[in-house]
Amino acid sequence: MKKLTLLLTGLVWLGACGGSGDFSPAEDAGMQLASQVSIFESKDSHKKWLLRADAVDFADLKSATLKNPDLLLKENGEDSAGVTGKTGIFDYTAKLVTIEGDAKIQSFTENLVIEAERFFYDVDKDRIWSDGKTVITRGGAKVTARGGVETDSKLVKIEIKKQTTRLPTDARELQKNTL
Repeated sequence: MKKLTLLLTGLVWLGACGGSGDFSPAEDAGMQLASQVSIFESKDSHKKWLLRADAVDFADLKSATLKNPDLLLKENGEDSAGVTGKTGIFDYTAKLVTIEGDAKIQSFTENLVIEAERFFYDVDKDRIWSDGKTVITRGGAKVTARGGVETDSKLVKIEIKKQTTRLPTDARELQKNTL
């Protein structure tokens, strides 16, 4: 927690040194930008997660707006999954990352992709969830969760809300998707 606070203070200072640019969700001219920013939290000399963005707009001291965010989730220091999208927000006080705009979760350890318009990541609880239509693809099976999903950062246990399932239609399709 102490490392995260120091890192965020440094990022705010870095943002104050940046200039203004064309990326700003608000029309205020006083916004401060930083390019190619990385925010992370570590524990026992291992990064728990790493949030990168092409540009960060420090709207205030409570949150930052992200352009092309890439959230890398880690398990025992190893990359386990990545969450990407077009825009995002990192709320420092709530320790909540929101990634939206064709958002996608890609597991690096499983044959699994989860897609939605928006995902949320709670840093303290190490939980990811969506609140709308979400498509989970694993092998040849697709599951659509109309009410969203909730999972841990390892993507091991996924809670599906209001689902529909599409299974492979024949053995050929099943073999094709499991190879």
